[in-house]
Amino acid sequence: MEPYKRLTLDDIYISPFTARRRYDEDGVLHWVPLERKLNPTGQPQLDYIVGLMNSGRNDLKWLARMLGCKVTDLHGLAHALFGMNATLLRREYIFRMADDLLRYTSMSIDEIARRTGCHCASSLCQQFVKHRGFTPDARRQALRRERDEDRYKV
Repeated sequence: MEPYKRLTLDDIYISPFTARRRYDEDGVLHWVPLERKLNPTGQPQLDYIVGLMNSGRNDLKWLARMLGCKVTDLHGLAHALFGMNATLLRREYIFRMADDLLRYTSMSIDEIARRTGCHCASSLCQQFVKHRGFTPDARRQALRRERDEDRYKV
């Protein structure tokens, strides 16, 4: 029997992007649709949770209520599947989505905060400074490369 493989954030992450910018040989802009993996694990309950987190609905008390369980059950599930509690999983998911949006869009910090479920720019900034040691603006500058801005459509 093979040992159980823990899931990673990469296994469940759903990109917020729906299309990629592309220019044809005449320089005309086209948006090429991206295939989005909307059921990343194939497990309906887990994919439901991931879908909610992707839509910015990631408050653990609310998620537990939607699933008819307790927050401690979510922590146990997250620990069993990912090796981390639900709070850390939620935070890492938010940071992953925020990194993508910071790098590839011109969205404001407030828009990114709402999209990731942080509700306001100050909350997102506090989380970044507390857990990453820098602001979202500093992260945007560190991540962004030439021609990254608006490369993808949300």
